[in-house]
Amino acid sequence: MRSGPERSFAITGVAADGKSVTASMRTGPWLNGPRAGSASGPVGGALGVLVDNVLGYAIMLDRPAGHWSVSSEISIDMCGPVPADGSALRAEGSVTHSDPLGGISSGSVVDERGGLVAVCRQQGRWIRMLPAASPGSDSVGAAARTGGGDLLELLDAQVKSVDGGAELELVATPELVNPLGNLHGGIGLCASDVAAHAALEAAGRPAAGTASVHIAYVRPVPRNTAVRFRASVEHAGRSFAVVRVTSVNENGRPCTIATVTTGVPT
Repeated sequence: MRSGPERSFAITGVAADGKSVTASMRTGPWLNGPRAGSASGPVGGALGVLVDNVLGYAIMLDRPAGHWSVSSEISIDMCGPVPADGSALRAEGSVTHSDPLGGISSGSVVDERGGLVAVCRQQGRWIRMLPAASPGSDSVGAAARTGGGDLLELLDAQVKSVDGGAELELVATPELVNPLGNLHGGIGLCASDVAAHAALEAAGRPAAGTASVHIAYVRPVPRNTAVRFRASVEHAGRSFAVVRVTSVNENGRPCTIATVTTGVPT
């Protein structure tokens, strides 16, 4: 049974072959990041769930009995634009290292013509826990996609400008959590990228697109709890920008720490 994030982001065909895992994701307007005053298009973070699933499942091919892998770090480097035309993207990930503490995987995302869209990497660590049945219902994710909208609608998130940046807030509903019942790592990555673009918009420096996202996961966000992503612009030059995004839980404790780099309009 697919998890809520897999259904919401139209991810299908997850399959393992030896030491590698593949999956596909249908694209559409729900991958668009909201941008005030400029044309809206998909942000690189829209690949978060696809990338996390493929790389995470690849690591788990080497997991010890009775253990599960949770993401410690994920990085995505964009090599081409994310389409929103209904075409499919294909991701492949493979294990590059594993030991008693966890594993490392790497992979790529390509479009229907085989063009490279992104390269990616994940570090995972083992925990002594196995997931319960995947939460959520198929109807929720399907409704979010066919209804159009953008990533904010898909995440059911709110974003606002604040002094020095922007804040995005969401609740880890069943449609946004992983099989362990915590906010899906790919959702956290996606939300961080959306918050970063919102911070650049608030600063009057709209980005041309995501160049890279690197995120570290320091604390889980349990199902049905709120999390706030705080984005601040660290650098906005003539060729690229750097945004720091830290998410905090209801107690104000950090959950994820991300660095997002973007290009600038020419």
